[in-house]
Amino acid sequence: MKRASKLLLIFILLGMAIVLGGAAGAFAAGEVNVITIEGVIDPAMADYLERALGEAQENRAECLIIRLNTPGGLGKSMNEMVEALLNSPLPTVIYVAPRGAEAFSAGTFITLAAHFAVMHPDTVIGAAHPMQLIPTPEPPAEEGEKVREQSSAVMEKIVNAFATKARTIAEANGRNADWAEKAVRESATVTASQALELKVVDSLQPNMEELLKWLDGRTAEVKDKETTLHTKGAATVEIPPSAKDRFLHQLADPNLLLILLALAAMGILFELQNPGAILPGVVGGISLLLALYSISVLPVTTTGLALIGFGLLLLILDIKMPSHGILSIGGVIAFVIGAVMLVDTRYSGVVKMSWQVIVATTILLGGFFIFAIGAAVRAHLRKPTTGKEGMLGMKGKAASALSEDTRGEISIAGELWRARSRQGNIAPGEKVEVVAMEGLTLVVQPLPEEQHQ
Repeated sequence: MKRASKLLLIFILLGMAIVLGGAAGAFAAGEVNVITIEGVIDPAMADYLERALGEAQENRAECLIIRLNTPGGLGKSMNEMVEALLNSPLPTVIYVAPRGAEAFSAGTFITLAAHFAVMHPDTVIGAAHPMQLIPTPEPPAEEGEKVREQSSAVMEKIVNAFATKARTIAEANGRNADWAEKAVRESATVTASQALELKVVDSLQPNMEELLKWLDGRTAEVKDKETTLHTKGAATVEIPPSAKDRFLHQLADPNLLLILLALAAMGILFELQNPGAILPGVVGGISLLLALYSISVLPVTTTGLALIGFGLLLLILDIKMPSHGILSIGGVIAFVIGAVMLVDTRYSGVVKMSWQVIVATTILLGGFFIFAIGAAVRAHLRKPTTGKEGMLGMKGKAASALSEDTRGEISIAGELWRARSRQGNIAPGEKVEVVAMEGLTLVVQPLPEEQHQ
């Protein structure tokens, strides 16, 4: 009986320990995962966010904090990120930081989509008016008004769609839907303090430590369930972007695109001019493929790309058919104008062309083609050294007796060639000169005595 009582007491104590331990664990500050999204919103950043949400869930993190600083980006990538945040498996926090950061355009939608929207006091948000990816070309005068009306109608539909989307996202998270719509229709922009006053964001926090204190004890609805955060004193663990994310994010830069196009042209042309060089062709091919990826994710203009392509074509033609530099000058001018027009100017706040990169790339490209044109001209003027023309005039030594009817062999530059005499007999060891070719047989004549050395 006593033994049974002791066992019962032990089980009761163990049970209490488990319950108390579980309760303590339930209210203890856990881990908070953090990622940083900076720069243009592109496919690489969308993949990064989706992967981080999955990792944070596996880590059983209290929440995922996204430090955000972006001028905007691509609509498709923005939609993917908004959808990921709205359907997140754990609480999400957008923290627009550090000081001087911005959440413009696509960044506004992303901020509105998080469970908690927080800004550093010295940051801004807004300017979410959508822009066309490719500008509409100027129509002929007689059709101008009609085309402009059609373009305006299409743009109005796009604006309405984005305005409705912004309102829906804001309402879903209890934020100021009227301002969200205004940010789309009128490109409204506000400071952090104004955003808090307008109930666009939930709080202003100067640093991560204060943010964690503010989040502690707050609740978020995740998958139709209320989740309470325990973040005070929690350990913050960064989830860094993968090498692939960083690499693809760098490719979403129009300046790098310009450099890649130049490298592709130089590498491929060098390989064509020097078959078997291999390395230039490989570099050119890889650069071309990477440039195609950049084109697929950047708001580039068809006019800019066409001018760059035309400029490269003129430079190549000047190598094949030298024009005293006229084609090269035209090619360089077309390349520079195309580079300036490469990015849709309405995205100038998102992606910018650097004049330093344009000038440096143009000089590099121009220098390469000047060298290539010079080499082509020298090759054109140089006496042939291969084929029939290259053999004529070469000197050698008879390796066997030769006559007009008797074929033998001669030695030229250490190689034996089939040959016959043009006139008369030639003794072995006698110096000869090639004067003609009959198929693969050389026709030779003895060298005059004064040319024997």
